[in-house]
Amino acid sequence: MKKWILFIIQIFFLFFLQKLSAQLPEPTQEFRGLWVTQFKTNILGNIPAEDALIEYAIANDFNYLICTNMFQILTGACGSFTADMSKLQAFVEKAHEEGIEYISGNVGTLATAEKIQAYNNCVSVTNLQKLDMITYECEFYNAATNGSCPSYASFISQLTSIKSICTSTPSSVPGRPLVCEAYIGGEGSTGLVLTYSTEIQMEAIASVADHILITYYRPTPFSSSGNFFNWTIGRLKWIAKVGTPSNIVLLLKSRNTDDNNMNAYLSSFSGTHYNAVRDPYLSWVDGTAHNPSLTKGYREKYPDSLWLSGIQVKGFTWFEHDANMALGAITLAIDLTYFDVTKTLDNNAHILWTNASDQNIDYFEVQNSKDGEKWLTLKLIKRKGNNGEAQSYSYIDKTPIIGQSYYRIKQVDKSKKFSYSDTKSFTLDIASDTLFFFPNPAENLIIVPSYSKEGIDHIQIFNTLGQKIQNFTFKNQTSELSLDISSLARGVYLLQMNGVIKRFIKG
Repeated sequence: MKKWILFIIQIFFLFFLQKLSAQLPEPTQEFRGLWVTQFKTNILGNIPAEDALIEYAIANDFNYLICTNMFQILTGACGSFTADMSKLQAFVEKAHEEGIEYISGNVGTLATAEKIQAYNNCVSVTNLQKLDMITYECEFYNAATNGSCPSYASFISQLTSIKSICTSTPSSVPGRPLVCEAYIGGEGSTGLVLTYSTEIQMEAIASVADHILITYYRPTPFSSSGNFFNWTIGRLKWIAKVGTPSNIVLLLKSRNTDDNNMNAYLSSFSGTHYNAVRDPYLSWVDGTAHNPSLTKGYREKYPDSLWLSGIQVKGFTWFEHDANMALGAITLAIDLTYFDVTKTLDNNAHILWTNASDQNIDYFEVQNSKDGEKWLTLKLIKRKGNNGEAQSYSYIDKTPIIGQSYYRIKQVDKSKKFSYSDTKSFTLDIASDTLFFFPNPAENLIIVPSYSKEGIDHIQIFNTLGQKIQNFTFKNQTSELSLDISSLARGVYLLQMNGVIKRFIKG
């Protein structure tokens, strides 16, 4: 009799496990994100940079962008938008029109989230210009960077209010509210292992946010005995709530700043870049079904774990855009039969190049750099013909950097894949220049030496759109001048003096 009872219990238990396994939430790729660092400084308003970012995202099927620096951009009220806010409208609209589904504003405080709400609710902001998500990033567990949330209490209070904002604020799609995304990282020499938070705290965060962006900074999908989901799996158990699945988006790292990133792994991936950025995620969710060299996927490895029914994996996000875009470039594909940079009689840089064939080319970008590492796009030039024959191009940089700098050509094809030419150095001697100032890049002051050839009446500073930003007035000044530029945001500007214009960088 006891044997029959035991047998029945075993059958029931096996049936229960089978039923549970069948009900485990299937992983999806609903969110495929790209974290955009220095969005205000390096992307916003720089049309070639905006277009390159959007084109890369579309080509690799990313459907959302996390845009940083929102607290610096959303500084005006409805009816009195700043220039940056107008640029944001244009960028968000363009990104939506090109096919990006979600544009997220990265915030560190409730106050910035409230500015996103005010921006989206402004009558002058059309549906296509509205943001779609709020990514809340504040590390209450890390004393070095916790900023406005020095405690868990302040974090969960702000997150709860941000969730309320998201629920009541329209996005670019009528009837669809903002998505509330909460970033959870940590710290520790082995790759953000320690979160310094409790199980109760993690559960509460999961119950408030629409989904958690949870860091999985590891060097390869083979980390942690075959599947890197084994790494700190305790965090998943904490945020799993049986009956109410907690949504998770994995945050993977391509930025090469420490030992816990996949820059080298992505760059050496044997397949396409499109497949490379998906491989770690698929390794995590599918295991051997995706790659036989891995162990089982997490649902197969833990089939009898009740907590699994409380996990819904919704996709992946890569940190950060610059590293991913560089990895996505096609090397050695550009075919220039001639490329040179020469100095004109009036001290401008004349860039000339000839490509072997214009077949499949969409456009070129002329790029310049002070150090050969950080590049600025000066001009976007469309291809001339469509017959596959060789074509010659030229561009004159009328504001070359004083001293030594570098130029290169970026070639973009019709499928939005791109490649770079070799670099060419260019030197503009101080003695031959009618306008000299230093340092460049500058932080707070620009010095104009007393040996400038002419007396100075006024100096003007413009942004790259040609809008006047600052004006300094003098009376035939011939002695050394100090220009205070501390109020300028970081970026590229033009300085005009006595009819001569030179470019400088505010660091």
